[in-house]
Amino acid sequence: MGITYENRRVLFDVIAKRYQDYIALYRELNGGSTEGLAPFDEFYWHLTYYSKYANRTPAENRR
Repeated sequence: MGITYENRRVLFDVIAKRYQDYIALYRELNGGSTEGLAPFDEFYWHLTYYSKYANRTPAENRR
């Protein structure tokens, strides 16, 4: 069928933790500012979809 809710929740929790780490690093590199920080939905999309399919040919995307 597909990934169960529990597995998706674990994946979501990992991505949420990575986002918190991203915010901390971004603030450290930008003198505490969060101006220009990617919102969570964009961050999530890049980790789950864009990074997986962006550089593939259409035939590779069917896997």
